Amino acid sequence: MDPSNFINASNISDIIHELEALGPDLQVFLITLYSITAVLALGGNVTVIVVLTFGKKSSRDLRAFLMNLAASDITMATFSIPFTYTDFMLGRWIFEPFFCPVVLFMQHCSVIVSVYTLTVIGLDRYYAIMYPLGFQWTKSRGRIIITIIWIVASGVSSVQLVHGRAELFYIQDEMFYDCNEVMDELSSKVYTLVVFAVTFLVPLVILTYTYVTIGLKMWKHSVPGNAHDDRDQQQLQSKTKVIKMMAIVVLLFAVCWLPIHIFNMLIYFNKSFMIVQSRKEYIIFVSAFFCCHWLSMANSFVNPFIYCFMSENFRADLRQMCCPRKVKRSTRLTATMVRSRYSSSFRTSTDITVTSKQCNKTSGEPPQIGMKLFSSISSEQ
Repeated sequence: MDPSNFINASNISDIIHELEALGPDLQVFLITLYSITAVLALGGNVTVIVVLTFGKKSSRDLRAFLMNLAASDITMATFSIPFTYTDFMLGRWIFEPFFCPVVLFMQHCSVIVSVYTLTVIGLDRYYAIMYPLGFQWTKSRGRIIITIIWIVASGVSSVQLVHGRAELFYIQDEMFYDCNEVMDELSSKVYTLVVFAVTFLVPLVILTYTYVTIGLKMWKHSVPGNAHDDRDQQQLQSKTKVIKMMAIVVLLFAVCWLPIHIFNMLIYFNKSFMIVQSRKEYIIFVSAFFCCHWLSMANSFVNPFIYCFMSENFRADLRQMCCPRKVKRSTRLTATMVRSRYSSSFRTSTDITVTSKQCNKTSGEPPQIGMKLFSSISSEQ
């Protein structure tokens, strides 16, 4: 698809206007939308890195991976959001030509790093729950894994450094650039399939398997001991909450990344998809791209909320950093309440134990002290 097919202008201002696929109102809307997306992605992920660096309560086991995820999402927001949408929106590459392959390389690299960091987090949770006494992620292993992810991502993305170019085209003797991958048809198809498999299909299969297995394991697991309605109901609610969160992780990954992969597959494997007969069809084509592209970029600000801001420990560290005095006061009050509760719980447990012993002396019924003690402590806490 060549936007110059629909150009019929007599001067440079008309040519530039005709190159732009969307009108001024829609351009303002896109600029606002992508600017908000970039701010959310950068702000959220920078906050994650700061809190994980200086916080004390956040998970130490996954800290390196979560920081790596935040770093890759920052890279994605920096190189994917501002350059790609402006190129499509304006119908031309307005930046320095040499910067085109660098941008394409960083886009692919950051996507691969982000996706496989998510995959490693899923595998970490899988091994921690399925084999709690077996394989353990250590700090040294974590650094090695992160290094391997970046090396593999750089290797796969290096294709863009060779084939990514700002191609020159002319309209009525006016010179413009378009940033593209310059490959033959077969190489383009093969590379598209590799990118689809590496950045979407394989990670989706791994994430689906790990989280479904974890969900089934948690659902079947029950607390040892006699049945207790309140305890069992609380356990069921906890299971449901965790399983919903894992389902959201897989669902959002698929929703954010599948549309842009489908769009790219149609471009390279369905030639008629690129053939537009009118200005209206061209606008529809570009609008479809923006919908798919924005969803993929939205993943960069969704990840911090799923993996960090939903964690109570992370929120506690964030509150500690934002309002340290208030948090310290709250901590002192909480400590007082805990001491009161535990002392109350001990007295209640003692009363139950004594009462149970007295009843057993007169009635001869077997004691249920252990269950009553557990119930008492649970209700007090």
